[in-house]
Parts: sequence; structure tokens; C-alpha cells
Amino acid sequence: MISFKRYKNKSHSIFTKITILTISFVILSSIISSTILIFQFSERLKDKDRLLVSEAANRIEDFTRTKYNMTFNQHTLLHSTDYVASIISATRDHPTEIYQSQNLSKITEYLNALTYSDSSICDSILFTADGENAFSHSNGGGRKIYVSYNYATLPYIQEFSKSSDTITAIYDSDPPYLTLSSGKTSPGVISFIAKIYDMNYPTKQIVTGYMIINFSLDSIDDTYNDIESSADGTYLIVNGTSDIIYSNERKLVGTQYTDDLIPAPDIIMDKSISLSGLRVIAAVSDNILQKNINLIIWRLTLVTSCCILCLIITITMLHKYYRKRFQQLEDAMVQFSNGDFEVRLSIDSADEIGSLSRGFNVMSDTLDSYIKKTYLAETQKKTAELYALQTQIQPHFLANTIESIRMKAMEEDDYDVAEMLSNLGNLFRWMIQFHQNIVYLEDETSYIESYLELQKFRFGDRIRVTMDIPSETLYLGVPRFTLQPIVENAITHSLSQNPQPLHIIISCSIQADHLVLVVKDDGLGMENEILNKLRLHIQGATEESAFGVALRNVHTRIQILFGDAYGLSIDSCRYRGTTVTVTLPAMKKEVMEEQCIK
Repeated sequence: MISFKRYKNKSHSIFTKITILTISFVILSSIISSTILIFQFSERLKDKDRLLVSEAANRIEDFTRTKYNMTFNQHTLLHSTDYVASIISATRDHPTEIYQSQNLSKITEYLNALTYSDSSICDSILFTADGENAFSHSNGGGRKIYVSYNYATLPYIQEFSKSSDTITAIYDSDPPYLTLSSGKTSPGVISFIAKIYDMNYPTKQIVTGYMIINFSLDSIDDTYNDIESSADGTYLIVNGTSDIIYSNERKLVGTQYTDDLIPAPDIIMDKSISLSGLRVIAAVSDNILQKNINLIIWRLTLVTSCCILCLIITITMLHKYYRKRFQQLEDAMVQFSNGDFEVRLSIDSADEIGSLSRGFNVMSDTLDSYIKKTYLAETQKKTAELYALQTQIQPHFLANTIESIRMKAMEEDDYDVAEMLSNLGNLFRWMIQFHQNIVYLEDETSYIESYLELQKFRFGDRIRVTMDIPSETLYLGVPRFTLQPIVENAITHSLSQNPQPLHIIISCSIQADHLVLVVKDDGLGMENEILNKLRLHIQGATEESAFGVALRNVHTRIQILFGDAYGLSIDSCRYRGTTVTVTLPAMKKEVMEEQCIK
């Protein structure tokens, strides 16, 4: 026992040391590798973020330049000979001329073509300098522009009219001339505005009208959405009057840009769009870059921690598993040393411990076999012989005793008792002569007849039995004691509760490959609720002590021998009796015995 305890403590110590050493090595190597990785790639990560911000800014700058150039080109196109600018200019001297069909058609076609040429355009608007005449077209989305709105009253139009610029860009947070058919508040837009000059006096640059082209802030966001999650910077578009007309930080849109708004070291791009006065500014602070790196560090730490935790759990489980297996081996050795030669170890692996367990089992089998052969086998043999002799003597002794009593009754002229003892002797001899589970149907019915004769001595004329057994079925096989429990059940439950005579009909038929035995009585029957409970009890789904176990045992034994397709079924109706049907395979006794043995 002392050696086993030492072995146990030693094995546990080894596993504990291996576990602690492995976990410590994993944690230390993870910390070192993570630290090296962070220091090595932190600057590269910052450079990558700056490049992404620069790329996003380039896309915004390209979008802004393209839309400005488009506005400039449209301004040039408007002033082509005998084109829209001429129609607008004619309103100075002839206000109604603009509503001539050919002029209206030309303006409408122009606005439609302009709007459809660029899907990012939200609205295209043309109006005269006095605001009395206006024309517009919008790109879907349920947008609606008020026809009668006086655009000359807009503050930025009034301010623009005083400047010498030909084209400007502004941000309008809520255009008063625009609404949505859905009833939602109009979204803010970036408006590129161009002046229309009097074509009759080109050198004097007399303003006769204006063109407005609206773009949504979302259309600019779409230019760099694919890198926005990685390019965590600040982006601005500033017009010539230092108004911020676009920013990915929406709170800055519409405010004034100042040099102290963004620290100079954070600015990555500050580009001007030709002579438009527009500037595209992109910036990213070192704090944000460090924040991104910290986020990566946090994620790396989380993943590493989860991996370490999973590894610790795995190692701990393996530690417990192998320690338990060694413990089982040790316990088996202790039991064996205490004289328990039946102890065996389960072998569920082919590793070293499995080999040790297999060797232990072989050793135990060898020693146990030797002991049984030399001592236990001889003792058990004598005990078995004595038991067999006793079981042989006792049934014959009882049968002979019953026969002696019957002869004494005959000498005393007590023929009823003699008949009863004769039937009882027949039953008893039938029971001790058959040791197999399968019998002929003829033997089973003969046993039932003897049993019923005994019952008639008890109940007299209250029992009447009709048996309809075709001769071709007499030598078919049936499980022993199939009918007796059913008949006994009918007698017990009917005659104990009903003073009327009981008629029992036992019939047999072959249907397809099935042997069908039917036991029918005209007793009290039972209610549907009780019948359903009895069916569940017979099938083993519930346990009802009031029904006993006889019928369920018959059903279970048949299904064990032949399968679920066979067994016992019961039907009953209150005051109309009960019918019990037994379904068996139609086989000769010898064939059925062979199948049951297999």
C-alpha cells in the first residue's frame, strides 16, 4: 500500500509539473512574440493609415474637380451661340419670350440631358436674375422643386451676385425650394452655382440668370466608402469664402474653416481645385493612429488570451484525464492485491496507458483462470450437481404425492376431489415435462382445457368455454403460457364483479403469414379511458399496478422473440365484453424454436 501511495503522489507531481511548465512557456512566448510584433509593425501601421487617408482624399479631390469642371463646361455650353443663355438674356427686353414653345422645349431638353448625364446630380435649376422665371429637373427619389419659388431671395445668391466670381460652391443644409414627396425634411446639398451673362453684351458680363447643380453629401461619401473603415481621418471641402461645404464629420459642415481648426502636423493633404477657390483638406491625428494601433493591440491581446485560456483548459482536461486513468490503474491493482480477481480495466485507447491496462487485464485473466481451475471450479461443480439433484427430486416428489392423494380420494368414493387432483396432476406434470419456451398449439390448448376444468370446480356453471381450433394449426409453434394468462385475466376480472355467467370463446386462424389467436368474453368490458390506460400499460409506456403484469409480460415476451410487428392487442366496450388478440408468426414448432435460438 505504501508503494502505491508513493506512485500516486509521484504521478500527480509529474503531471502537475508538466502542466505548469507548458502553460508558463505558452504565456511567456505569447507575450514576447506579441511585443516584438507590435514594436515592429506599429510604424508600418501608421504609414498604412496615412496612405489610406491620402487615397480617400485623392478620391474626394477628384470628385470635386470633376464636378467643378463639369459646371464650368456647362457654363461654357450655356453661352454657345443661340443657346440657353440667349433665351435667358432675352427676358431683359422681352420677358414673355422665354415661354415660347421652342424656348421652353430647348430649356427642358437641356435640363433633362444635364441631369441624366450624371446620376450623382440631384437637381438642375435655371432661373432669371430677378427670380421671376425658373426651370428645374430632379433625379428621382421623390424630390420636388417649387415652381414659383423666387431664387433671387436666397442669401447666397444675393452674396454671389455681388462677387466677381463666375462659379462658386456652397452648402445648403435645407434648401427652401426643395421638398420630398415622402414628407421628410430635405437633405443638405452641395450646390455648384454659375452665372449666366447677357449674350448681347459679352464683354460687360451683365448677369441675366443663374444655374444651380445640386449634389448630395452621400455622393461624396460613396467615392471612398470601400476604404472608409480603414481610413479613419477627417476630410473637408472648403470654398473660396472659407465655408466648409463638405466633411465626413457632419457637425463641421456649414461652419467656417480656420487655420487652428486642424493642427498643421495632422494635415496630410491641402489641395486647391484650379482657380475655383475650392480646397480639399485631409488630416489624421497621431492620437487617432495610436488609437487604431491600441485597438489592434487590444484585439491581439484578446485573441492571444482566448488562445491561452483554451490551451490552459485543454491541458488541464488532459491532466485530469490521464491522472484519472492512472488512478484507475492504481485502484485496480489495489483491489487485485486485496483478493478481488474479477477486477478488469476498460481499454479505450491504444496509447501507453492502454498497453499497461491491457497487460494488467491479461495478468488478471491468467491468474483468475488458474485459481478457478484448481479450486473454485471444483467447488462450483459439486454445488451445481447438488442443486440439480434437488430440483429433479422435488417436482417428481410433488407429482407422486398428488397422485397418492388422488388414489386415496378414489378409495373414499370422493370422485370430485379425485377429478380435481387428476387435472392438477396433469397440469403439474405438463409443466415439469416441458423445459423449452416454444410448444405445439395443441399442447397449449390441452393445458388450457385442464386449467378450465379446475376453474369449473370453483365457479360451476358460471363458466362456459367454446374452443374453435382448426386442425391444421395444432402443430404450429407458440410461446409457452401464451393463452393461460389471458384466460385467467378474463375469469378474474369478469366473475369477481359480475354475477352473470361468463362465456369465453377461444379461436384461431391463419391470416397471411400470421397465426392469430383470439380470446373473447361477454363480461362487463371496460370504459374507453380505462381501456386506453390498459393499452399503454401493456406496451410499457406507463406503469399501472392495478392491471398487474400478466398481459404485459405476454406482449413483451412475444415482441422480444419475434419483433414489434407481433404481440398482443385488446379491445373492449362497456357491458359488451372484451376481446384479446394475439398475433404470432405462423411457423412450425421446430422452425420457431430454431429462429428463437438464433
